[in-house]
Amino acid sequence: MTYEEGAIHEPFGPEYVRPKQADCSDCPCCTGALCERGRTDVKGCAGHVDADHHDTVQNCPCSAESTRGTMAWHMARIRAVTAAKTKPLDPGVEKLLRLVATRQPVADDAGLLPQLTVRRYVELAGDGRPVLTQFGRLYLDARVQQWAATAVTVVDVDKKARMARVVLGRRSGDTPVDVPMYQLANPGTGLGVEELVGVTLHAYANTAALDDADLVLFGISNPRVPDPPYRPGGLINVPAAPAVVASPEMAGGEG
Repeated sequence: MTYEEGAIHEPFGPEYVRPKQADCSDCPCCTGALCERGRTDVKGCAGHVDADHHDTVQNCPCSAESTRGTMAWHMARIRAVTAAKTKPLDPGVEKLLRLVATRQPVADDAGLLPQLTVRRYVELAGDGRPVLTQFGRLYLDARVQQWAATAVTVVDVDKKARMARVVLGRRSGDTPVDVPMYQLANPGTGLGVEELVGVTLHAYANTAALDDADLVLFGISNPRVPDPPYRPGGLINVPAAPAVVASPEMAGGEG
């Protein structure tokens, strides 16, 4: 028997071929399994492929920062609010952002626009015109809105989705709201993911938001950890408390 007449001479047995994963039904670039992982990671789908496929999935809409509900979307919103409340833009840059928001012609003689595009508060349209993004709008809203101090009680945790469901003490009703679980479980709160369920933390939030999906928490703290944690070289910087609605207590209810 020659080699071509059969596989009897194959020393390693039959070749194993990994079953092909199903394509994603929502995008042309990924498998469904890849998008499922990418949605839960701030790095998106590109964070789960090798270098050869990075460019192919880099702009996948299923895990994009601009797509509502992705981890990248959640984290971009948290960054915008935290910046607005604790470390706002320089006055000239913020003035430019407000001008962009009016949709009037913008003259950037001082070359400040890159400071807004790099933060993704502004993007350039096809004609080069600067356009306000949803994160730029959130930043501007957070600069003028009062955010309430509130209790945040963790109902449950979805480890696969990397999200926690919480109930806010100062929000009417008891419908749970989704927040990234690592916003609650981290060195600042002193809690691990396994310890979250049933815990009540303190935070600031836009509790008057009409849509639950529009809620953003920041300044989260654990009342059982009264002092800021230490690190080599000194204290970890703790943001100053923002302007909030006067509250007789953090534990909820309007009093």
